[in-house]
Parts: sequence; structure tokens; C-alpha cells
Amino acid sequence: MSMRAEMLLLLSALAAPVAAGAQSLESKDWQVVCDNTRACRAAGYSVEGSDHPVSLLVARASGPGQPVVVELQLGTLDARAEHPASVALMGGGKAAAAIRIDRNNHAELAPAVAAALLRTLAAGGDVSFSAGRTAWRVSGNGAVEALQQMDDVQGRTGRPSALVRKGGGSDADVASPMAVPRLNSVRIPTLAQPGDAALAVRVMASIPSSADCPLLDDGGAQARARLWHLDANRLLVTQACRAVAGGSVDGYWIANLRPPYDAKPVTFSGADYDGTGTLVARSVGGAAGDCGSAESWSWNGFRFEQTYAASFGLCRGVKAGGAWELPSLVADVIPAN
Repeated sequence: MSMRAEMLLLLSALAAPVAAGAQSLESKDWQVVCDNTRACRAAGYSVEGSDHPVSLLVARASGPGQPVVVELQLGTLDARAEHPASVALMGGGKAAAAIRIDRNNHAELAPAVAAALLRTLAAGGDVSFSAGRTAWRVSGNGAVEALQQMDDVQGRTGRPSALVRKGGGSDADVASPMAVPRLNSVRIPTLAQPGDAALAVRVMASIPSSADCPLLDDGGAQARARLWHLDANRLLVTQACRAVAGGSVDGYWIANLRPPYDAKPVTFSGADYDGTGTLVARSVGGAAGDCGSAESWSWNGFRFEQTYAASFGLCRGVKAGGAWELPSLVADVIPAN
């Protein structure tokens, strides 16, 4: 199962109603993700196995008059990757525009350069950049489908602001952005109660074995389990699920205070808990760790409500962790006092 498919399954299982409206599409060398506000981000890549990996990000908020922002990321994953001070956008075999590259091999393109590049992509063409004898090529395979998805989600098809199928309609009535959901997080008490350590072990021992948490039955990992009292009857319990360099990836469950504990997972990929009420999960994908996903949940006093989800793009060897962060779910979390 692909990283994108795994993320969508997690969203369907765990997301609260704030996830409504998110849409995504993977087409050949392109991926597009539109979040629950109708903001869309499309990422295109060099072909798999390219000696000079590269990616483009095309982003736009929904609503009339919203600009298209285009960013470029040259590969940095390979230790031998080149770091040019600038590259040239190629057109017709000639340098069409110069683009300054920062120390992270990244650039945000000027509007005129972005417009020229988008015309090529909308026709299904590849986009090339060069510096000296080195060339980076973003595949146009799948670009039309990805950009069309952005237009469709934002109601731009057949209107002047469309990226692909422009028309004479009015941009005044394109889809408006949906409001960012707000959530007031509730602080979870941190004061330990007598017997909490032993209770945490008992709860973990009651959870059936799971391939998602290989260390679930490990006695050492169970002995280091921790818990917090969510309310008078429920607990948040955590223990390591997988060992990684420098630490662990943790599972988090909500369980009853008394038997039957009936523990239900929130995530098996916990990376951080802020100690007040927000869980953060991150997963790394690809043989080189060049893609992945991120999610977060905040305690609202009744349940952990998912407040963020994002893919880090396709696994194309561009950058450790992924070239871009493509949110499918965003929310405005008001921190607990």
C-alpha cells in the first residue's frame, strides 16, 4: 500500500468532521493535495531513478484573485548533489530565465517565470533547469491531471484563472475558501496518582498483539509505559512501538480507568506529546527516507480530535523527509490556558 493510501485510511478512521472537503490525487509523476479549506498544492517530480532529482510545487488558495505560487527544490538527499547559486529555466533549447537558488537548493519563482513554466506544464510538457553541464528535468507526465484537479476543486475550470482549461466565465464566483476550523484544546492534568506506573503496565498488557506496534508485547517496553488521567474514567496510555535511531516511535491509546480497559489506539506513530493535550505523529517512507506523513490530534475535553494531516510527497530521492509538506487537514488550535 502506498504512503498516500495509508494516510487516507488514517484520515478516514481518525479524522473529526473538520476533515470534510479534503481531496487528493496521484497521477504518474505528480501529486496534488487540497486541504479542507480548498487550498491546493500540486507537486511534480523528476522521473524515478533520475541522477539529478528535482521537484516543483504549485500552490494556490481558493477564491477570486488568489495568486499561484511556484517553488523549486533541487535534490539534496545525495551527498554529492550539486548546489548551484542559480539555474536557468530552459525553453526552446535556450535559457529563458535565471533563478537564484538558496543554500538549501530551494527557490520561489518570480510570477513571470512561474507563468511561463505553468504554460509548459498545462500542455503536458517537461520543465528543465540547467547550471553548467547539469540539467534537472521535472516530468510533465501527470501534470495536466494534477493541475486540472486544482482547478476543479476551486471551481476555476472554464474561467480566466484556470491553470488548464481557461474560459470566458467570471472569476468572481469561483469557489470561496472554506473557514479554518477552530478547536479549543483542553489541558490534560499531569499530576501522577499512586499506582499509575503499575496501572500503565496492566493496561498495555490487556491490548491484543498488533503488527502496527511490534514492541507491544515486549516486557521492557511495557515497563516504561506511561499514562495520564484524561478525566475521572479515562486514561491516555503510551509505550514504544518501534525502536529508531536516538529513540522510539510510540503508540498512544485511550483506555478505561478500570477493567475492562478496552484501549483504543489514537496513533501507532507518535513522535511527540506536548504534555498538555496535543499528540504529533510522523512517519518516514521510502528506502532512503525521502517521503512520509505527519498528523496531530488535540484533546478537546471529550476526545482527541485530529487537527492536522499532511503528506510529504512522492518518494523520488529529492530531500530527506520529503520535498514538500502537502496538508490535507488544517485547523486553528487554541492552546489551553
